[in-house]
Amino acid sequence: MRKLTKYKILTIYCKCGLKLLRYKKGPGRRLLKIHRDRITKDYTGKFKEDFSDKNTNIFCPNCKQRFATTKIINGKYVNKVNQGQLKIK
Repeated sequence: MRKLTKYKILTIYCKCGLKLLRYKKGPGRRLLKIHRDRITKDYTGKFKEDFSDKNTNIFCPNCKQRFATTKIINGKYVNKVNQGQLKIK
């Protein structure tokens, strides 16, 4: 497994303004997936300790909109992000 060496730390918000998490994002384009091992701070408790089955939706606790869906990609559980519900700072 490759180790993430170059990254920037993003603060991810829901579209409603709720602060969701801080995340180490590697180089590249947009944020498409949230890997559990790259989360530095989970403000809601919905991501880091979430061990839901695959294809389970994750909703914002404030506005109840779907924020991500749990998927298995390359044998790891990741959260596939809904781009329309995302704000990054």
